[in-house]
Amino acid sequence: MLQAEVGSARVTEVGVYPSRGHLIGDFTLSSMGGKPVSPYDYRGRSNLVLIFAGDVGQADVQAYLSGLARRSVEIRDQDAEVLLILACSQQQAERIRNQEKLPFLVLTDEDMRIHGVVGAIGAQGTASTAIYVTDRFLEVFAVWRTAEGNSLPDASEVLSWLEYINSQCPECAQGEWPTDD
Repeated sequence: MLQAEVGSARVTEVGVYPSRGHLIGDFTLSSMGGKPVSPYDYRGRSNLVLIFAGDVGQADVQAYLSGLARRSVEIRDQDAEVLLILACSQQQAERIRNQEKLPFLVLTDEDMRIHGVVGAIGAQGTASTAIYVTDRFLEVFAVWRTAEGNSLPDASEVLSWLEYINSQCPECAQGEWPTDD
């Protein structure tokens, strides 16, 4: 049994998009440096904000990523990491990351297979955007999918979810160091 299942999270069935209370499925994609990365690499250590981006050239997606980038320190202060999963080649991903000055780990999903699994595929079969906020055991707490008509949340809403997740697991927070006082 998985740790998150003890807390009532359910494994997402094959063919069903992950939703609140379910575990994000395991997948492995390449980082820009070619290193394989999986959300399960962060399991037990970090809350995650998984961004499956469609057309990063769209103004709303660029603005969204820029807004999150400006709040990246606050996100890390919530014991969270952002993984940006782009439906493009590694060369395109590197160009986008450098051009937008994104402080996130960027992974590539060139064949859009994972985008399809998480509901980040639009009506014409093109990549759309889906955002998942998970706890450190990969249970989904919040999800937005533009293919379903959802708007992208602002950075404050993502931070609110991360704060909520941390409030639900006080034993997960790092303990305070004793002082000499």
